[in-house]
Amino acid sequence: MLETQNPEIDLAQLLEKIGLELKLQQKSVAGDRDRLAPEELTINDPYSWGQLGATLNVAEQNVNAGAEVTSMLHYRGLMRKVARFLGKITVFLGRVITIPQRNFNSAILHSLRVTLDGIRDMNRSTALFERRIAEQIRLFDEQLKKKSALIDYLKTGVVTQERRVSVLLQELRRQLMAEGGSKESFAQNLTSPDILDPLYLAFENQFRGTRELIKERLLEYVPLIREAKAGTAGREILDIGCGRGEWLEIMSNEGLQAKGLDLNHVLVQECREKGFEVLENDALSHLRSLPDSSIGAITAFHLIEHLTFDDRISLFDESVRVLKPGGIALFETPNPRNLLVGSCDFWSDPTHLRPLYPETHQFLLEYRGFCKVELIFLHPHEGEQRLPEEEAPQLAARLNEIFSCARDYTVVGYKV
Repeated sequence: MLETQNPEIDLAQLLEKIGLELKLQQKSVAGDRDRLAPEELTINDPYSWGQLGATLNVAEQNVNAGAEVTSMLHYRGLMRKVARFLGKITVFLGRVITIPQRNFNSAILHSLRVTLDGIRDMNRSTALFERRIAEQIRLFDEQLKKKSALIDYLKTGVVTQERRVSVLLQELRRQLMAEGGSKESFAQNLTSPDILDPLYLAFENQFRGTRELIKERLLEYVPLIREAKAGTAGREILDIGCGRGEWLEIMSNEGLQAKGLDLNHVLVQECREKGFEVLENDALSHLRSLPDSSIGAITAFHLIEHLTFDDRISLFDESVRVLKPGGIALFETPNPRNLLVGSCDFWSDPTHLRPLYPETHQFLLEYRGFCKVELIFLHPHEGEQRLPEEEAPQLAARLNEIFSCARDYTVVGYKV
């Protein structure tokens, strides 16, 4: 504090004192910080806590302003006694008058000190928490990389074993065939589980999309099935090429009767484990075994692009034959009008034969006996996948029509 005998406040001296106090506080803070670990420095002083603390210390030293008088050393003799007397009176009156102000100052300083400490502690806790989270994420990433490497190793091993088994089975079949026809049935049974069935299941999981995504898309067909009164007693639904069973699961949730059909042994077993009724057979053989007018609906999602032209015609013919009057047939396939689908995405599946032109298959269903045949275009690109049409609306609209239109279409036919 300044000396109490000065009759005037020397502003320069006051600023010098404040500067000295700040330097002392900063040295004190610096000394404390030197004793902290490097990581504590980043946590404890991101907002110059030392400067804020020093400022509060200076404020605390002046919290009693008005209750004291400065020194009056430059007065001499009687003037000094008079000044000291008047100073005492002024101090007395100041203490009485400024009691509420000093209480307010003390409360504010205390609140600021508590707030500063609280913010500093909260910042320290937050920084430590973020550091722990970052460390956990780093450890998780390392474990994930190790597990991914292990999975890749196991996949490679499985593929290698599949190849070896396939070669052994082919060699065994060749030897049995060379020995004579007596063991031909044994060789056929031995090789009947297709070695590529697990491969196609892995391909479906990788490229087809998640079960949730496929189920969301297939929900669009439920109203059509209900309008045709399919899935009720005596009007069962047959899903050809049921795959992983997404459509069968929807039908089960909707309380509709449905049965699946697929050639892939692994997919059939997977569907059966989920509680679905699925037959392991090819479409034409099974349809030809059914009596006329025995099914309420036939569905085939992404199947007909795997068939030759002759097999597709036979599939349409048999479907018309086995459907009950009022029955419905749904055949979904990739849309070649979408240039990205027709020129690129379609060929991601090595078992696809060729893209199928929509109006051609609408004509084929009508020609083979279906009625009220219509095309439904589905799953266009949305949002950011489309070109913005603000600057060049005509060009953007045309390009969106080519690149972002429906990725799939369904040809729908009814039997009268």
